[in-house]
Amino acid sequence: MVEEPRESFVEANRLRLHLLEWGRPGDRPPLLLLHGFQEHAHAWDWLAPLLARDGRHVVAWDARGHGDSEWIGRGGYYHFADYVADVAFVVRHLGGRVSIVGHSMGGNVTLLYTGTEPERVAAAAVIEGLGPVDTPMDAAPRRHAGWIADLERVARGERRDQTLDEAAAKLRRFFPLTEEISRHLAQHGTKPSGDDGRVVWKWDPLHATRSPQPFYVAQARTFWARIACPVLYLEGATSFLSTKFEIEDRLATLGAERVTIADAAHHPHLEQPEATARVLLDFFARAEARPR
Repeated sequence: MVEEPRESFVEANRLRLHLLEWGRPGDRPPLLLLHGFQEHAHAWDWLAPLLARDGRHVVAWDARGHGDSEWIGRGGYYHFADYVADVAFVVRHLGGRVSIVGHSMGGNVTLLYTGTEPERVAAAAVIEGLGPVDTPMDAAPRRHAGWIADLERVARGERRDQTLDEAAAKLRRFFPLTEEISRHLAQHGTKPSGDDGRVVWKWDPLHATRSPQPFYVAQARTFWARIACPVLYLEGATSFLSTKFEIEDRLATLGAERVTIADAAHHPHLEQPEATARVLLDFFARAEARPR
């Protein structure tokens, strides 16, 4: 990390969202960074300073119900349409037009938003985020039933606390992250659960439920087809996603460039931040130079 970010909050779509910022506004569109599921803005702490060093104004958010952003109220839920609307309000806060980098869940939000308001996005880069596997239409009733069962479980308050070391170790069980990075993510992604040094994750427990809305590729394509700006897809060479679905088919719809980062899995921006920054800066320099 090169530069400590500045913290701020913005009222977006009736929620108080937490932002981190590097660099200062300039002639080029701000770079908006959207993190992955159950993560937070500090997941960009290694990459963002490298982008800001190029003279960019870089802004990372905590999505609703993540990090230090506000949770939704009683009876509400987290749908992708909510994330898209939140991005729209943050974009307006940043001047009305941005370039976006989205990772995993944030990559899916990036594409949905860019297809919703294409005139407001100069360029879009997606890191490991083209959506999950396609879902058959008749799966929706089962998904709704499973969702209700998940809501019942969350209502019973089944949330375990742990030590910070245990939280960091849990991240390493899922992803090949270094001890330094996993501890950094755990430190910023948890809060004290009492006076005994134990912690709980900051994200709303509703994120431990499975959404009732399945992912339909046919529906996603209608958003992708509206995207008017250049799109980059950036993946890790050892990522588990490359075997999950037909990436080439989805990229063809997007007309996207595809770059693979060596010695990286699902988090190229954490595992290989310098290489990731070089690819992104080159892409944005070319993409934003195009006539509108």
